[in-house]
Amino acid sequence: MFDLGSAQAAAFWGAIAAFLADALVTVVVTFVTTPKPVEQLQGLVYGMANVEEHQAAAERVWYRRPWLLGGGALALVVILNIAFI
Repeated sequence: MFDLGSAQAAAFWGAIAAFLADALVTVVVTFVTTPKPVEQLQGLVYGMANVEEHQAAAERVWYRRPWLLGGGALALVVILNIAFI
């Protein structure tokens, strides 16, 4: 139907279309469904009000904090992208 130049270009356009469709479905489902109560999310989601009181002292160490793990993963991605350019 469309001449995209090469098979790789067609694959890229297909990936872009799939990403946009996924993003649209995610947003629609988010707005249509009702959120779960806080009681059902305890232990599954960071940032709940009373999660800290139920954590053991071994769980509250500095290297298990989400922002530190996320920052480390982001730094690793940047370093590897620079190294393999």
